Amino acid sequence: MIEPYKKNYKARCYEIFNELDGWFGSEEINSDYANQLSDDSTFVAIVDGRVEGVISIDWHFETTAEIYSMAISQKNHHKGIGKQLMVAAEKLAKEKKCEFLHVKTLGDEVPHPGYKKTRPFTKLLASRDYFRQKTFGTACQLCYMLNQSNTNNYRHGDS
Repeated sequence: MIEPYKKNYKARCYEIFNELDGWFGSEEINSDYANQLSDDSTFVAIVDGRVEGVISIDWHFETTAEIYSMAISQKNHHKGIGKQLMVAAEKLAKEKKCEFLHVKTLGDEVPHPGYKKTRPFTKLLASRDYFRQKTFGTACQLCYMLNQSNTNNYRHGDS
């Protein structure tokens, strides 16, 4: 079940970020991810009464937003939770009249085992590649356009 985030979920979300050390990195970075979760821009997936997934949105401007963080507990990968969280995020973006929703990730040029597993999911959701830039030294960051809500072109949500 997908529901809006509540502050009492923060500790469990932090645990999930830490569990996925192949993606998120240090405890300090994971703490930053957990601290940016908010009641009005975050959803959680509840499985058997426990938070097992989280997605947060960063609103850049009135019409643009980014999937800032998304994490599913390892034992719940490949069960459709990520897709359900994306549907909730896209629905909220559409309700807020957000025209562009995007996600940034490491590109194929970076042989990172965690991101290698998540790239197919991201590409499945994306309507197109949006831009590439060099960051993190020689790492290539790739941004995918997830939707253009002004065209009602949601790939997984209701139109």
